[in-house]
Amino acid sequence: MSDVVVEVTDDLAAVRRLGVACGLDDSVRDEEVVHVAWGARRDGRLVGAVVLAGLGPLTTVNWLAVAAEERRRGVASRLYAALEQEARRRGVRRLYATARTPGFFFAHGFREVPAGRERDLLLGECPQCEQYGRGCAPRAVVKDLAPGRPGEPAGGEE
Repeated sequence: MSDVVVEVTDDLAAVRRLGVACGLDDSVRDEEVVHVAWGARRDGRLVGAVVLAGLGPLTTVNWLAVAAEERRRGVASRLYAALEQEARRRGVRRLYATARTPGFFFAHGFREVPAGRERDLLLGECPQCEQYGRGCAPRAVVKDLAPGRPGEPAGGEE
């Protein structure tokens, strides 16, 4: 059995299919822009994926998904590491995510986004969904990648 290979992918349809199969919401926000995506493949089969995206002024981790049989093997961490490295290369100061599994993100240095504009943008329509709070309780999270200058406003711009 071969090892999992993580590499950039252009197959966003496959990334979305995997995400939906893993329980992610299939909706796409009009203001979302994909910057780059990675896929994790074992024997040619997509078993994990993640997308670096823009959501309005925020740079986000999106579509992080790992097939059930590959979980707890470090696949998500390898995908996230590739994404964070690219975000840093691009000069991103903050990474945001709407986390259905916030424990993963907290383990990678994220913290909760306080109430306000950024949190509202990240959660989008989630609070109005009938599943919200009943088996689905996403959290808006953020990670500082580089300290800003004193007095500089925080933001997710690249």
